[in-house]
Amino acid sequence: MRISITGTPGTGKTTLCDFTNWEVESVMSLARNASCVGSLDPTDGAMPVDVEKLVSVLHKSWSDVGNPILIDGHLSHYLPVNAIVVLRCHPETLRERLVIRDYSSIKIDENVESEFIGVISTECFEKKGIPTLEIDTSVIRIEDAFSIIEGWVADGFKPMRPEQPIDWITIIHDGD
Repeated sequence: MRISITGTPGTGKTTLCDFTNWEVESVMSLARNASCVGSLDPTDGAMPVDVEKLVSVLHKSWSDVGNPILIDGHLSHYLPVNAIVVLRCHPETLRERLVIRDYSSIKIDENVESEFIGVISTECFEKKGIPTLEIDTSVIRIEDAFSIIEGWVADGFKPMRPEQPIDWITIIHDGD
């Protein structure tokens, strides 16, 4: 059972995965092992992953597993996983986190906008038949977030989708 831990950079994916005693694989380590990583892009400091090639390699090499394995990375929801956990974070909190990480102002704005409009959540909810959970990490301790995931897995991934997906646009504008 492979569970994607995805979300905009800065939402707490790696922090959550570091907290758990479950097995964890990162998208980047999977991509490196499968020779699916491009050269460092000097404009943004990122190393692009050939997701299509990685998915193809993983379909051939992954077999069913019993214990949960968390797949850490903002591209993990593109991989052949059994369930998806989307970590979300209030855009202003996310901005503060990315500033602390010393992201460029362009990358901060891109990531905050992506979180604000829910790009990754939308991509995940479009995957029919794959249980998807959202957790707001701007208001919850990482230990509590992991407890929610454990309960969700133990309950057979119920609910399959959130009843009320996080909508920052409504939340922020209703607060005005």
